[in-house]
Amino acid sequence: MIAVEQAPSETTETGRHAGATQRSMRRCLVTGDVRPRSELMRFVVGPDDLVVPDLDARLPGRGLWLTGRRDIVAQACAKRVFARGAKRNVAPMTGPEGESLELFVEAVLFRRAVGALTMARKAGAYVSGFEKVRAALSGRDKNEGGSTGDTVLLCASDAGEDGRDKIARLADRVGGVARVDIFDAAELGAASGREHTVHAVVLPGGAAQHVLETVRAYTAYRGDLAPAADIDLMD
Repeated sequence: MIAVEQAPSETTETGRHAGATQRSMRRCLVTGDVRPRSELMRFVVGPDDLVVPDLDARLPGRGLWLTGRRDIVAQACAKRVFARGAKRNVAPMTGPEGESLELFVEAVLFRRAVGALTMARKAGAYVSGFEKVRAALSGRDKNEGGSTGDTVLLCASDAGEDGRDKIARLADRVGGVARVDIFDAAELGAASGREHTVHAVVLPGGAAQHVLETVRAYTAYRGDLAPAADIDLMD
């Protein structure tokens, strides 16, 4: 006897999809908004009853979910929202220098953004120095190499206006350039392996995408405007 497996009905498939979607949603403990897990920030309670961030959503324990903004995390700490969510007496952790939880998370997100630049340099996708950056953008303008996707242009926040304007005009003419200026010259220099760097470019590809993801996470947390596409974080 041959058993014939019936294809699942459309109703069954729809139900499964709805169930999977529901399982991927979480509610912010402060605002009450229900959003996909990827749009929220997870916290967990450690064995010492301290609330710690779980930015990669991998730590064991019940998740306490918040909208990923500094002001929301500050509200959760001030109003004992974590204790209500955990249904027991818990307290937010403090950073190694005594900083509050919301400031500790901000520092972690910033280090991740700087780390993404360092990874790009090690992958050979990071170019620094005014002339090299101009050459890289000019090459893109001429469609050299056939690269697709966003180029990330980094200008130090404390750079002179003249150099910033020249590079910005070239980037505008080229198109497809995401401009970011949240790092100062010393921070860009650390990623470049130098003391100071004023201009740098991350070439199109996975490294550039990773840089944009970490920068967006950091600026969204601070409350800055971080558009989903054609990001321009320059002043």
